[in-house]
Amino acid sequence: MTKILINTIVFQKEIHSGQSQYALLNQLTAKIAGFEVRGELFKPETKHDELVQLQQLAEQRHWEFRYSIPECLFIKSEINPNLESHFKLAQQFGITALKISLGELEHITAQQVSLLNQLITTYQVQLNIENEPNQNGILNHMAMICLELTNYNSLTGYTFDSGNWYWINEAPLTAWHQLAPYTTVLHLKNIQAQETVLLDNGLTPWRQLCESLSPNIPIILEYPMSNSELESELTLVASALEA
Repeated sequence: MTKILINTIVFQKEIHSGQSQYALLNQLTAKIAGFEVRGELFKPETKHDELVQLQQLAEQRHWEFRYSIPECLFIKSEINPNLESHFKLAQQFGITALKISLGELEHITAQQVSLLNQLITTYQVQLNIENEPNQNGILNHMAMICLELTNYNSLTGYTFDSGNWYWINEAPLTAWHQLAPYTTVLHLKNIQAQETVLLDNGLTPWRQLCESLSPNIPIILEYPMSNSELESELTLVASALEA
């Protein structure tokens, strides 16, 4: 059965008014399988304590705990030197998966894949790259990198962001047909006039993505909305998966 999670950007308005990611998730009554927090939304002085609280909350509610790293995996074709610190953080706080933008990379090497595999195996934490809404994330390049990762027996997964394509004039459905075989997480959102909107108000035929999604691939809703809209959107996606 497909798991449906939320990224804490759904609480954008409340977070901008000063509420923490933990406080908002703790108040949540909607039925979800887990959450993905955003590293840039923590306050440095309270981040450790909040991560402790999030770990406890995830354990209490049997939720998956994922973390979005606000950095790139590759900087000028070299692995981000901060990467292992994020794996250590994940291991410390019971985070099951890390998501990170691909970054600047022409081709990946067997040595780089080996290093990434070693980190994933050592810390027992998943790592997923994501397509960016810039030249690093154009379709042909992402498809090439995903193929190279596969050929090198990489353990790194791929998060297909269904909205980021609009900022680089690519068609999400075309991208999906090419990248679905490599996808391990679906970041689901919809876009109208380069703004995120509720699923049925945008340009992407999002149900087609869900229809062809393998049941073992989780969906993460990643766009701002109210609490009542969140309940409705979760129900909408669940219904589409059952159709």
